[in-house]
Amino acid sequence: MKRYVCPLLLLAAVFTTTICCQPFTILRQEGLGLFLNTPDFYRDLLFDPFPLSNLIGSFLVQFYSSIYAGAAIVALMVCAVYLLVRAISSRFGFCLEPLNVACAGVAWFFIAKAASPSMGIAIILILSAILVLMPLFFRKREVKVALKPFVGILSSCAVWAAAVLTLVLNPSIKEGEKWSAIEFAAVQGEWDYLLKYATPQAAHEDMQVSPYALLALNAQCRLSSGVAEYPVMEDFGIDYGSEITYRRSLFDAVLYSNLGCHNEAIHRTHQCGDFLPHGTSFRTLRMLVKENHALGDSLMVVKYCDILDKSLLHKEFTSYFRNNPCPRRVLNTPEESSKALLITTTDPMEILLRLGRVGINNPMIMDRYYTYYQIREYFKEHKK
Repeated sequence: MKRYVCPLLLLAAVFTTTICCQPFTILRQEGLGLFLNTPDFYRDLLFDPFPLSNLIGSFLVQFYSSIYAGAAIVALMVCAVYLLVRAISSRFGFCLEPLNVACAGVAWFFIAKAASPSMGIAIILILSAILVLMPLFFRKREVKVALKPFVGILSSCAVWAAAVLTLVLNPSIKEGEKWSAIEFAAVQGEWDYLLKYATPQAAHEDMQVSPYALLALNAQCRLSSGVAEYPVMEDFGIDYGSEITYRRSLFDAVLYSNLGCHNEAIHRTHQCGDFLPHGTSFRTLRMLVKENHALGDSLMVVKYCDILDKSLLHKEFTSYFRNNPCPRRVLNTPEESSKALLITTTDPMEILLRLGRVGINNPMIMDRYYTYYQIREYFKEHKK
C-alpha cells in the first residue's frame, strides 16, 4: 500500500494545481490544437520531426475542451513519468522516492510551459524506450540505496511542495495563463471577465494588454471615457498598429466581428492560421463557422462543419449550425457588391468611415472613431 501513496499524492497535487492555476492554459491548448481523422492530416504529421508524440498529443488535446479532463490528462502524464523514472532507477539499485518525485516535477514544469500535450508524450516515450532497452545493456541490480518508507514519503512531499511553488510562482507560466484568459474572454465576448485580467495596472506593466482592454471598453461603449486609464501611443494602444503576430490577427478578427464587418473578420481569422503549425486550429475553425453563419454564407458554414466533424468532440457544436441554417446570401449582385468592404488602407479612422459607407453603423463604431480622433488631437497638440 505504501508504494501507492506517492503516486496518488502526485496525481492529486498536479490535478488540483492545474485546475486552480492553469485552467485557461488548458483551454488555449485545445483552441490552438488540431486533430482531424483525414489522410491529409496524417500525411502532414509524417513531415513533423516527432510524428508519434505529436499524433498522440494532437489526439489528446481534443479533450482539453473540458478543464477537468485536461487537468486529469496532465496529472496522468506526470504520474507516468514518475512511475517510469522509479522503474529505471530501481534497475540501477536505487529506491529514492524524493529523486523520482523531483524528476517528475521537472517533467511537469516542461509540460506546463508547453503549447500542447505532445511535450509530455515525448518525455513518456523517451523514458519508455530507455526502460525497454536497459536490459540489453545493464543487468538489474538489487536495491542497495533506499530510505525508510516514512522518511521517503515526507521528503517526497517536501520536494513536491517545492515543485508546486516553483510552478505557481513562475513568471512565464503566469504570463501564459494571463494571455490565455484574455484571448478566451475576447473570443467569447466576456468583456467584464476580460477586464479583470486586462486592468490598467496590467497594461502599464505590459502595453500589449491595452488593445484588448480597450476593445472590451469599446464593446461596452465606454472607450472614449475609459481610454485615459490605459497607456496609449499615437499608433499603438487602441489596436496593434503594424505589428504582425498571431495576437494581432486574433485581435483584429474579434474586433471586426464585434463591429459587424464579418467578411473582414473571416479574412483576419484566416490570417490567424498562418501562425499555426497546421494552418488552422479548432478555435480558428469554430470562429470561421460563426462568422460565415453571421455573413449568410451557408456553403462555407457546411464546409467548416464538415471539417470539424472529422474530430471527436464537435458534434454538438456543428449540429447547432446545421439545425439552425443561416439565410443564404445571393452572390455577385449589385446589392451584395455595394455592401462588401474593401480595406485598402491602414488608417483606422478611414476604415471606420468606410464601414459607415457600406451601411455598418453602430454605437461601437462611433465610440471608436471618436477615441481615435481624441488621440490624434492630443498628439498633435503635444508635438507643437
